[in-house]
Amino acid sequence: MGARDLLDALGDAGMSVAAEGDRLVIRPGSKLTDELRAALREVKPELLALLRGAPDLRQPGPAAAACTVDDAARQRYVARLLRLHWPKADAEAFAGRLVERDRSGDERVSCFECRHYWPGNCANFRWAGLGERIVSSELAGLLQRCSGFAPFQPK
Repeated sequence: MGARDLLDALGDAGMSVAAEGDRLVIRPGSKLTDELRAALREVKPELLALLRGAPDLRQPGPAAAACTVDDAARQRYVARLLRLHWPKADAEAFAGRLVERDRSGDERVSCFECRHYWPGNCANFRWAGLGERIVSSELAGLLQRCSGFAPFQPK
């Protein structure tokens, strides 16, 4: 199993993975099986590189480039990211990535789309399977499956 497959499997099992220096932090650790621990050891360098090499949010994917300024979904994403104090260029690029995700039918979500998230924190961290409230920006920007996710509803 490669690093990407393992990351997806952990997400499917309700776990989050983050890189802290040369360590992998998996939450909740209590869900790790011996089989998963062995798989983690096997691909740890690749997994660390993958986590550290989170997509450059300033580089939109191909579908993002096809979006028009009038795209309502993209504008909603941009507005939410700007309220979270993202720089405008980064917000527009990441919104394009979210639109690309939507068009591909990918059901994963980012913390930025959740009503429980505010910069660096998850108000629903226990239900999301996290050991603490703190959420790194790298984790928040990854697409993942989260049992505590609740869509952000604009006021």
